[in-house]
Amino acid sequence: MEAIVKKNPEIRVSHDNMKAYLYLPGSMMDDYTVTDVHEALKRSGVSYGILEGAIQDAIDARMMGREVLVAQGNMPQDGVDGYYEYKFSKDFSKKPKASPDGSVDYWSIKMLETVTEGQEIAVYHPSVQGTDGMNVKGGMVLAKRGRDLPPLKGKGFDRSADGLSYTSQMDGKIEMRSDRITISSVYEVQGDVDLSIGNIDFRGDVVVHGGVCSGATVKATGTITIDGIVEGARIEAGRDIVLRSGVMGASRASISTRGNIYAKFFEYTRVHANGFIQADVFLNCQVSCGENIILEGKKASIIGGEVGAIQGIVANTLGSDGQVRTKVKIGNGSAVMRRVGILKSKIQVEKANLEKIERGLKVLKDMKNDPRRTELLRVKIRDAALLAEDTAELEKLEDQLERARGGSVKVIGRVYPGVCVEIDELKLQIQEVRKGLEFTRDMDRIVMCSV
Repeated sequence: MEAIVKKNPEIRVSHDNMKAYLYLPGSMMDDYTVTDVHEALKRSGVSYGILEGAIQDAIDARMMGREVLVAQGNMPQDGVDGYYEYKFSKDFSKKPKASPDGSVDYWSIKMLETVTEGQEIAVYHPSVQGTDGMNVKGGMVLAKRGRDLPPLKGKGFDRSADGLSYTSQMDGKIEMRSDRITISSVYEVQGDVDLSIGNIDFRGDVVVHGGVCSGATVKATGTITIDGIVEGARIEAGRDIVLRSGVMGASRASISTRGNIYAKFFEYTRVHANGFIQADVFLNCQVSCGENIILEGKKASIIGGEVGAIQGIVANTLGSDGQVRTKVKIGNGSAVMRRVGILKSKIQVEKANLEKIERGLKVLKDMKNDPRRTELLRVKIRDAALLAEDTAELEKLEDQLERARGGSVKVIGRVYPGVCVEIDELKLQIQEVRKGLEFTRDMDRIVMCSV
């Protein structure tokens, strides 16, 4: 009779070498020893994480014909990168929120984040280094290393000796741009700007928690935020202006900025913004805007006065049932077109003059002490400056013309008689009450389309 040969234990190693399984072939009559299994593990290259108890249990219970986990490696523990925990708001909305009743909440606008001297602005959490693992064949499994971040850059704050804490050096405004933190001065008035405060002319941002009384002036190179009513005052900013409670100008107020304006309302006020203007109401105002004018809310109206924007105007109502004379205009008037033509002619003459001067200087290039050469150099410097100035103005006006292309006046609600709509040099007088219109230019006429 042919002798029955006992088959050796089989070992299967997982594809990542992190686990090894024992398989005992044969029948319940076969006997295996721990030594048999260890020899099989050795043949398979398994040397780490061997589970002796699992091997013994498999042999004692005669676990034939199925796999049993008998070795397991250690998974690596990845490290954690260092990170900063910021103690101030980095992102906030500059757009007012709509209230449930359809009005616009200008108190929801947040233009800046302020900090106080000694306030902690950031905490650094250092990286945590990982722990390497080991597979069942004794091979090292490398963990991901935690990486540290460089120190914060900027100005207006201190870093602790251990490099983990950052604190403000002053009371002021904090902002973060391109991973750079800057803390700068903010002029803050807790009440009204009146005779007791005097005029404000500040290099930075200004926050007024009260109003601004008639006759006062508030100027800032940065933003201006005013919580209370502005009366017949003068407000000038290098950046955005937020007037949370509006302006009762009494024909003496003037609001101007190189940025944008957000306001509850304007009454009898001169307003100018290089950027856009967002408000609820213009009542008998003189307004000029370099971009769009957007009036939102149920009372979004332009009544009386003259309101102009380069790109477009959106409002709910134009004029009133009293047929108040109201002018709204977009684009560029004939004066701008004339100025562009004048500048183009001037630039041609200036370039021709400079070419003549250059030819004259070539003739006199070897006569350094000749007074004619000195005079030509003086004239060249003057004319080159004039050319640069006129070229810059022309480029600005041409950009303005380009931005005005395709603009429109859009009215969601009613347009009343007494309203005059102007697009560039074209004019259209409204003769009857109309509703839901958009005014655009089509060649040499203004057309009205339903919206």
